[in-house]
Amino acid sequence: MNMEISKLKFSYELLTPKIRNAIISIPEPERNRIQEIRLRLSKMLTVTLYGKEYFVDGKGRLMNNYSDGIPVAADDIAVTYKRALQNSVHSFHREISRGYITAEGGNRVGFCGTAVLDPSKDYAVDSIKNISSINIRIAREVKNCSVEIFEKTLSERPSSLIIAGPPSSGKTTVLRDLCRIAGSFYRLSVIDERNELAATKDGAAMNDVGMMSDVFNSYNKYDGIMTAVKVMSPTILVCDEIGSKEDMKALEYAVNSGVKLIASCHASTIDELKKRPLVSKLIKEKVFDYCALLGTGPMCGKLTALYRLGDKYG
Repeated sequence: MNMEISKLKFSYELLTPKIRNAIISIPEPERNRIQEIRLRLSKMLTVTLYGKEYFVDGKGRLMNNYSDGIPVAADDIAVTYKRALQNSVHSFHREISRGYITAEGGNRVGFCGTAVLDPSKDYAVDSIKNISSINIRIAREVKNCSVEIFEKTLSERPSSLIIAGPPSSGKTTVLRDLCRIAGSFYRLSVIDERNELAATKDGAAMNDVGMMSDVFNSYNKYDGIMTAVKVMSPTILVCDEIGSKEDMKALEYAVNSGVKLIASCHASTIDELKKRPLVSKLIKEKVFDYCALLGTGPMCGKLTALYRLGDKYG
């Protein structure tokens, strides 16, 4: 089975028959481009294509108007949620507190509802109850989408790169393909905290992340980075969505150990990126050689600007 079709199949298996039949009824060209499937309690089913959200009717038609849409019932939410957690809610405490789980095939299932706070931990979110919305993000392998970035930043020598873009700009997809290409030339340690890059199952990567890549699956970034540097001697370390203080400590440790970095971060422009205090600190310390900006909508996953951070933005 084609891997992309398989990932769509994994997402279908999470759904109730009513929702599944509506999705399957969408014409194949559009169905194969679905980025997200959204279920909102007592509201209408929607899907996202190219960054735009559409309502879906019983015949699989994509609409801007919700009047003929498929209503999402409590059972649709409950069944999908339990299937995503493999019918074992107690086995995924960390994932539930964070509001997402990576299902089979690398699809991320996000959810929200009523937070259960833990007073012993400064009222941090301990769990979530009364789930009201679910978003299934389809993890796609788009082969060669990172070729331009690789050729301009990594083809001649290992370099450090930050990939930036707004939500739904394809950062993870581009990062996954960049692992595939760069991992054929350099020794990579991939810190796959959410199992979205490699989609590891039983120790084997379901996605192609490179022949010389070592995958640290489900490690938090700090432990994954520290361990990778100590035990795998990577030439380049890869991680998705950096930004916390713990991330910065580990990344600085890696850089001081002579390791190059490839990471992603939410930011629409280079100036917006530089306003993020922790990332800005890394830029000022000249940790990154390049910044690649991605677009959205029709430009989703495409390079819109490339900066040498040691020059104007150093």
